[in-house]
Amino acid sequence: MYEFLLHEPLVNKSKHNHEDHSHEHHHADARSVDKKILKISLLMTFSMMLIQFIYSLLSNSLALLSDTLHMFSDVFALTLSFLAIIAIEKWQDHQKTFGYFRLEILVAFINALTIILSAIFIIYEAIEKLINPSSIDAKTMIIVAVLGFLVNAINAFMMFRGANLENVNMKSAFLHMMSDLLGSLVVIIGGIAVYFSGIVYIDTILAIILSLLLLRWAITLLKQSVNILLETSPVDIEEVKQALLLNSKVEEVIDLHITQITNKMLVASMHLRVNIDDLKEFEQLSYDLSHDLLHRFEIGHITIQPLRSKNEI
Repeated sequence: MYEFLLHEPLVNKSKHNHEDHSHEHHHADARSVDKKILKISLLMTFSMMLIQFIYSLLSNSLALLSDTLHMFSDVFALTLSFLAIIAIEKWQDHQKTFGYFRLEILVAFINALTIILSAIFIIYEAIEKLINPSSIDAKTMIIVAVLGFLVNAINAFMMFRGANLENVNMKSAFLHMMSDLLGSLVVIIGGIAVYFSGIVYIDTILAIILSLLLLRWAITLLKQSVNILLETSPVDIEEVKQALLLNSKVEEVIDLHITQITNKMLVASMHLRVNIDDLKEFEQLSYDLSHDLLHRFEIGHITIQPLRSKNEI
């Protein structure tokens, strides 16, 4: 199989291997590592979520509860990310010609929505608490938040060092971990401030700030996943057209479509009006163009339909 007919995401442009089985082997290893990291993170996060939820109620801390709810969305997100990798590895369906790679994008989309909904809920609760403030057990709040911070730090570190963060699925999981890490840090700072000052509004204000940060990150991720699901071209269409026209045998680029199946898996189809004499010449032209698009734009699966030159019509 030529290098420009890839049904797997590209590994790395600088370390590209022309043998198809090498791509499959590398990605099997990468997804195996991602799956292991997700499994460990899921178990740790779920355990910490239960502990944090109980003590957020006992301490009456909204900031701690907001962090707990976000941790719940983490568990949901990690579960979906984990299941997406299993589906890609195990499920096979000849009707799904590009496999289940788009599941990763769908999971990222759902993860972004869960963060947005959680953030909106916390802001609503914070406004309620500003109107009707109540006392907070700051000491319990600090202790539990420190434990949560350690768990999130370990999970985030594992993903940063071992996971493929160019993959939007793992990126969404890592984003959950980082936002929860920040959330735990905010709760710790808020707990210390409340403990020494006695001002309970600090807890509520920090919860709102944290929620706004989560909203910003989630909206960015949502836009990225929606663009892929709507098959928006990840590269500049005009730039690709100009690159094709640099070849003297290409007269016109018609009906160019570029889409992204998942991370590092770009697909392009096009009609080209070409000045060639025979099939062998077209095969060489197709190879040259595909090779250029692969290395310039990382488009790994290209279909070209030739049209006769205007001079021959």
